[in-house]
Amino acid sequence: MVAVQLGALLLALLLALWRLAWRPRAVARSFAQQGVRGPAYRFLAGSLPEAKRLLLAGRIGVAPLDAGCHDIMPILLPQFHRWVADYGRTFLFWIGPIPALFSTDLQLIKQVLTDRTGLYQKDFMIPVLKFLFGNGVILINGDDWKRHRKVVLPAFNHEKIKSMSAVTAEVTKQMMQQWREQLGQSGGKEEAEIDMILAFNDLTAKINGRVAFGTSHEDVEEVIVLMREMQKHATAATLDAPILWYLPTRRNLHVRRLNKQLRSKIMSIMQARLAAKGAKSGAGDAAGCGDDLLGLLLEAWTPQRRGSAETLTADEVIDECKTFFAAGQETTATLLVWAMFLLAVHPQWQDRVREEVLREFRGGDGEAPSADVLGQLKLLHMVLLETSRLYPPIVYIQRRAAMDVELAGIKVPQGTVISIPIAMLHRDKEVWGPDADEFNPMRFEHGATKAAKDPKALLSFSLGPRVCTGQNFGIVEVQVAMAMILRKFSFSLSSKYVHKPKYLLSLTPKLGMPLIVKNIDG
Repeated sequence: MVAVQLGALLLALLLALWRLAWRPRAVARSFAQQGVRGPAYRFLAGSLPEAKRLLLAGRIGVAPLDAGCHDIMPILLPQFHRWVADYGRTFLFWIGPIPALFSTDLQLIKQVLTDRTGLYQKDFMIPVLKFLFGNGVILINGDDWKRHRKVVLPAFNHEKIKSMSAVTAEVTKQMMQQWREQLGQSGGKEEAEIDMILAFNDLTAKINGRVAFGTSHEDVEEVIVLMREMQKHATAATLDAPILWYLPTRRNLHVRRLNKQLRSKIMSIMQARLAAKGAKSGAGDAAGCGDDLLGLLLEAWTPQRRGSAETLTADEVIDECKTFFAAGQETTATLLVWAMFLLAVHPQWQDRVREEVLREFRGGDGEAPSADVLGQLKLLHMVLLETSRLYPPIVYIQRRAAMDVELAGIKVPQGTVISIPIAMLHRDKEVWGPDADEFNPMRFEHGATKAAKDPKALLSFSLGPRVCTGQNFGIVEVQVAMAMILRKFSFSLSSKYVHKPKYLLSLTPKLGMPLIVKNIDG
C-alpha cells in the first residue's frame, strides 16, 4: 500500500515537472526554431513578473498624454508594446506554464477569428473572469454555443432593436433633463461639469434593464455594483501566477462570495418575472414570459421543453444574464464615453455632426430617430466607427488552440493561447495608413470595408462566426443617445481631465471623463 502511494506521488511529481519545467522549454525551443521568440519562461510564473513590472512602470513612470494624442499603447499595454519592439510582430510569452502566441499580423489573426472548425476556442482560463462573464454565449464553444445562440439571437432582431430605440430615447431624455437641472444650479454660468462615465453607466444600465429584463433600475443597479466589484478583482488576477487563480486566497474567496450574491440577485429577478406572468396567466411555468431577452431565456428553461435542442438549465439562464450585463452594458457605455471625448477634443467634428443631426433629425423633443433617420446620419456613424477603432471597448481578446495546428506557417501546439491585441491592430500603419494614430472619421466615408487596406481590419466587435451577437443593438443605442444629446447640448473637455486610459477589462479613462456641458436649445 505504501509502495503504491509513493509510486503515485512520484508520478504526480514527474508530471508536474514535465508540465512546469520540461515542456515549456521544449515548446520555447520549437517556436525559436521557427523564428518566434519572446520573454524567457520563469518557473511557475512564466512571463507574468516581467509583464507586471512593465505595466506598473507604464502606469507610474509615464506622464499623462496630451488629450489630442491617441497613441495610447505605450501607457495602455506597455508590456506588449515593449515586447513587440524587442521580439517583432509575432512573439511567444507565457501565462504561467501556458504558452501564448501574441501577434499583430492581421492575416494570422483573421485565420484564427474566421475559423469555423472549432480549432481556436474561447477560453478565459481565469476563474474570476468566468464568474464575471458567466458561461454564456460569449465563452462557451461547440454545440453548447450553437444551442445558446439559437435562444439568444431573437432578442436582437430588427423589431427588438426598433423597440429598444424608443426606450433609449425615453431614458436619454430623462438624463438630459438631469443635465438641465445641473445647468440651472450652476449659478448663472449656463454650463456644468458632468462626468460622462457616471452619466453613461447609469444610462445604459437603465436602458438594458428595461429592454432586456423589463425590470426596475434598482434591481439592475444591484447587479452592476456586484459585477463592478468582481471586475476590479478580475483585472488584478490577470497578472497573478496561474497557481494563485485556484488557491483559496483572500481575493478568490471574496469573489466567490460576490458571485454567490450575484447569482442570488439574478435568480430573484427571474423568479419575480415568473411569478408576475404566472399570476396573469394562472400558469406556473415560463410560458408567455415576454419576448425580451429574459423572457426568451425563461421560455427555454420551461420544464416542458427539456430534452429539446433549445433547452437551457437555470444555471445557464443566470449565466446568459451575467453575460448581457457584463458585455452589453459595459461596452455600450464605454463607446459613448470615448465618442463624447473625441468630439470634445475635436470641436470641428462636433459641429459637423451636430449640423447633420439638426438637418436630418426633425422629430419632437424626446422622440427617437427612426431607422431611416439613423441611416442618414452618416457623419455620426463614421465618428462612431473611428471611435471604436481608436478606443475599442475591448482592447484584446484571446483564443486557445484545441489541438496542434499550423497557423500562418507556424506550428502551434495544443493548448497555446492566441493573444489578439485589437487596439494595437487598429493602429497598424501598414494596414490603416500613416495617420493610424490620428482621429480621422473620413477614412470611413465609404464604409468600414474600405477604410483600410484590408476589408476586415476593423475588429471592434470581433470577426467571423463568433462576432458580437449584440453589435447592432449596441450601435443603435449609441446612435440614438448621441443624436439626441447633440441636438440640445455642446460639450468641451474639462481642465480636470487626465488623458491616461487604463485597461480594466474594458478601456476606461483613469480618473473619469469630466466634460463641460452647455445647453444650446435656447
